[in-house]
Amino acid sequence: METPATAYLDEPHTPMLTEHPEPASGLQSPEPDTTTAAEKGVIEKQPVSRRRRLWRWIAFGCGALLAVALILGLALHFALLRRFDAPPVTTTKTPGSVVNTWVGGPVVASNFADPAFIEVNGIYYAFATNKYVNPHPGQVNIQIAVSTDFSTWNLMDIDALPHVGNWSTGSYVWAPDVVQLDDGTFVMYYSARHAIKLKRHCVGVATSKNITGPYTPQAQPVVCPLSAGGAIDPDGFHDADGSRYLIYKVDGNSLNNITGTTNPTPLMLQQVSSDDGFTLIGGPTQLLDRTKADGPLIEAPSMMRSTSGNSSVYVLFFSSNVFTTWHYDVSYATSTTGVKGPYIRSSQPLLQTGDDSGRLFGPGGLDVGVGGQKVVFHSGYDGHSIVRQLWTGEIAVDNTTVYI
Repeated sequence: METPATAYLDEPHTPMLTEHPEPASGLQSPEPDTTTAAEKGVIEKQPVSRRRRLWRWIAFGCGALLAVALILGLALHFALLRRFDAPPVTTTKTPGSVVNTWVGGPVVASNFADPAFIEVNGIYYAFATNKYVNPHPGQVNIQIAVSTDFSTWNLMDIDALPHVGNWSTGSYVWAPDVVQLDDGTFVMYYSARHAIKLKRHCVGVATSKNITGPYTPQAQPVVCPLSAGGAIDPDGFHDADGSRYLIYKVDGNSLNNITGTTNPTPLMLQQVSSDDGFTLIGGPTQLLDRTKADGPLIEAPSMMRSTSGNSSVYVLFFSSNVFTTWHYDVSYATSTTGVKGPYIRSSQPLLQTGDDSGRLFGPGGLDVGVGGQKVVFHSGYDGHSIVRQLWTGEIAVDNTTVYI
């Protein structure tokens, strides 16, 4: 049956679509974007797993804790320095006068630990522990530095003590001191490891007609209390009445790892012959021992006698605590009743970490000259004690108080 023509007139008109239809109002429609994200260089965000998020938080937390620990550590470091810092005194008023005191250094930049000095014919000679942390082939046992003005010092390329006594292994030669007898002979006291008791030191003696040596050692040690831990840090003292003394430390802390306790480390005074400087007269006298505030030890004694009017004051310098820490210092005690004491401690150290505008670290081993004014000591380099440099200074004594 044929469809009537009028039927087409009743149906709505639907235009035919072409492949690219023309947009209305003459505008061209954008083409559909078929470029992939990878082709555009865009990295699609992938969903993060719960485990990965957990590790991210752990890493973030660890970093934050490390940052906080670093900040707290720095704050504690500077707080401790401020706590133990005593401002240096540059001038000291004594009765009727003003005495200049000072600290200067380092005057020897290399390792020059446990120094002692002596003035001979207007020239200053300083002696020190060997410069090696451990024994070294061809080592210099005792170093020497020389100065004509006490400010500029030069190391000498010699060993003052090429050989130690047969009683020693020849290693760990420490803390020398040199005195001059009335006949012009120079006597060197030193400490070194014992040949049998390898972990302990004894005090030896050597002599020379020349200040720079070479010094010839005696065959036997002069002081060797092995059962008490040995002896180190000898210092010679010549009193006004002509008597001579040897002061040393009993090295009791060398036994601490063996006994499991903190042993005494007394400073001892031993009279010696004025003729040779080392023959013992009588027995030793204890001058001072450590207290709780000193940590495990006191050491490095040096003595002077000061006269104020008709009275005499004996000043005993020493170091306390451990030289590898910033607690190490120079302290002193005084006696107004004679060389044998009793000695009364000063209320505060003479030198400590942070002094000299923060330049000193663990200052110690102070040695005072015959005149009782010039001193030498060592101080750690750059905040540690691996290198202990030589420093110099001048002190003043007013009754029982020492200033620097």
